[in-house]
Amino acid sequence: MNPSVVKRYNVSLVDMIDRFDGVERSLAVVNRTEPDPVQNMLVETFAGDHVDVSEVRSVGANPSGDVIDALIGDGGTAVEACFSASHMRDSATLSGTDLSTVENLVLLIEEEEIIAASPLDELIDTILLVNSDLYITGTRQLEDVDLPAVVSGLDETLFTLRGYPESNRQKLLLITISRFIERVAWRAGSGTLRSSFQRLSRLDDEVGTRRVYKGVSSTGVDTHVYGVADTLPDGLDVTVHAGTKPDFTDTWFVVYRPAGGPRVASGADSDFERGMKGGVALLAVETEPRLWQGYWTFDPGRLETIDRYIRTTL
Repeated sequence: MNPSVVKRYNVSLVDMIDRFDGVERSLAVVNRTEPDPVQNMLVETFAGDHVDVSEVRSVGANPSGDVIDALIGDGGTAVEACFSASHMRDSATLSGTDLSTVENLVLLIEEEEIIAASPLDELIDTILLVNSDLYITGTRQLEDVDLPAVVSGLDETLFTLRGYPESNRQKLLLITISRFIERVAWRAGSGTLRSSFQRLSRLDDEVGTRRVYKGVSSTGVDTHVYGVADTLPDGLDVTVHAGTKPDFTDTWFVVYRPAGGPRVASGADSDFERGMKGGVALLAVETEPRLWQGYWTFDPGRLETIDRYIRTTL
C-alpha cells in the first residue's frame, strides 16, 4: 500500500465532521392548513444551527424580486411574501405554479433561491408521522422508501440530531436517509455499500434491517458491515469488519460507491437517480450519548474521501 495514501487519510471520521463546513438552508411552508402539531414536528425534526424552518403566506408573484430575504432566519413566524420566477431553480419544478393559491407546499431555499419543493403530505408520510419500528420490523419495504425533494436536497447541510428520550423525531431522519441509500444500492445492483451498525448484532435482532442487507447483497452489490462484534451476523453474504475503536462504536455511516467510482451524475432526473449514477453517503458521529452530528452528500470528492478512509482504515 502506498504510505502517502495512508498518511493522507490518517484522520478519524470524527475529524471529517469537525472539519465540515455545511451549507445553510431554509425550509418554508407556504399557506399551511395542516394543524399546528404538524408544523411543530417539522421544526423539531429539521430546525437547527444550519436549517431554519418558517411559514409563509404567499400573496402572488413579484416581478421585482427581493422576497426570499423574508424567509431566511425568520424563526418560525408566518410572513407574507411574493415570489419571482427568477428565484426558482429549474430543479424546484415550480414553473407556472401560482404560489398564492397552493397550500401546504414546502420550499427549500438556499441563499435567495428556491432549489426544491415538496408537498407537506410527502414529509408527513415519509418522516413526520413515521415510527422507526416500521423500518426495524420491515413493515416499510425497501422499495417503498423515498425522500421528498426538499429532504434529499438538504445534502451538504450539517445536522445535530437527538435520540430518544430527548427527541422522538430527529434520529428518524438518520434512519430514513440510511434506508434511502440502501435502496439506491439495491436498485443499482452493483458497486459497493459500506454501513456501520455500532453493534453487529443488530443485523440479527432487527428483522427489517437483516432483510434489507440480505436483499442488497443478493443483487451483486459488494456489501461491507462494520461494528462491535457482540454477535457476528450469520447467513448474510456480507464482509464483516469488527472493532472497538471510536470509528466503530461512535459512528453512523452508509456509503454507496457506484461501479466505476463516484462522479457527477449529469442528467439525473432525481436525487435517487443521482445517487445510483454518482454515489451518495451519510456520515454521522455520536458526540455525546444520544446526540448525533452529521451530513449526507452526493459530492464525488467528499464521497471518495469517506469511502477510501473506511476501506483503508477500518
